[in-house]
Amino acid sequence: MKSHRFVAIALCFVLCSLIARAQDMDTELTKLTEDLAGKIKANGNKKVTVLDFTDLQGGSSELGKYIAEQLTVDFVMSKRDFAVLDRANLKSILAEHKLTATGLVDPENAKQLGKFAGVDALIIGNIIPIGSNTTLTVKIITTETAEVVGAAKAKFKTDDTVQQFLSQPAQTSEISDPAQPQLSPPKKPFGDLLAQGESINVTSGDGVYGYATLTLIITNTSTSLTYGVSANPDFYNKMNLSDSQGNVFRVTEVTGIETAYEGFRSVTGKASEIAPQSAITIVAKSQVRWSGNAGEHPPYRFQTELIFGAMSKGSVIEVRKCDLSLNIK
Repeated sequence: MKSHRFVAIALCFVLCSLIARAQDMDTELTKLTEDLAGKIKANGNKKVTVLDFTDLQGGSSELGKYIAEQLTVDFVMSKRDFAVLDRANLKSILAEHKLTATGLVDPENAKQLGKFAGVDALIIGNIIPIGSNTTLTVKIITTETAEVVGAAKAKFKTDDTVQQFLSQPAQTSEISDPAQPQLSPPKKPFGDLLAQGESINVTSGDGVYGYATLTLIITNTSTSLTYGVSANPDFYNKMNLSDSQGNVFRVTEVTGIETAYEGFRSVTGKASEIAPQSAITIVAKSQVRWSGNAGEHPPYRFQTELIFGAMSKGSVIEVRKCDLSLNIK
């Protein structure tokens, strides 16, 4: 009789533990909703939308879709002082105006979404598995200026359910624009730093010039080292985009990264700091004397010169130079 009672108690303990583990993620997402809602209200945002969460390299998973859906539902069920754009409607709007979710980090694309859908803030986030835990980092970005006006974090156990969601690539029904090229996989050309093209938008201009806006992500995959990265300020000669027909789009404006010039014996300029397990977003705008149509002549090839190195006490040590090259199909 005592042994049966012991077995029953043990089974109850196991079941309760499993339920607690299963609820851990949802409990943290509920807390995250409360935290974000307070920041959204404090910033005066009236309408927001939640994008699928990604890993630090921009990769998608079913977990990223699940988190975005749960946050959307939690916002609506708690009857906040702001409206939430339904995710299905978001996909329709993006397809109609030939935008991509990843491309919304571009200030111009974010402004377009604000104009078309009345959205004045985007909720974006990253999923970072570390050991037995999964961390979420979330940002609130305004569509008017693309500035980060709020942020929050959450952490929960990486149990079997979370691991299963995380390992499944996201199934998507989004309509893609065949005129726009598909981006290449991420490239890791310099130590702990990983470079990846996130989005590219190639448009025809006034019959004389064509234009391109390229968004890049540089991720620091190190768990302990902070890196400094700089672009050569001579954008016209040290940073360009070319297509399969030999047309060269000369970069005229770059945002998201500091610039520095490597002289004969020293480096002059500043460096953008990238903390461990974080990333920076670089937007390069360019033009070409070209009267083609939007998205013509892929694949594209982006080339640039970057100066980088690990940081100590605010200064870059072991300065190195990388001639980065990315193929964009």
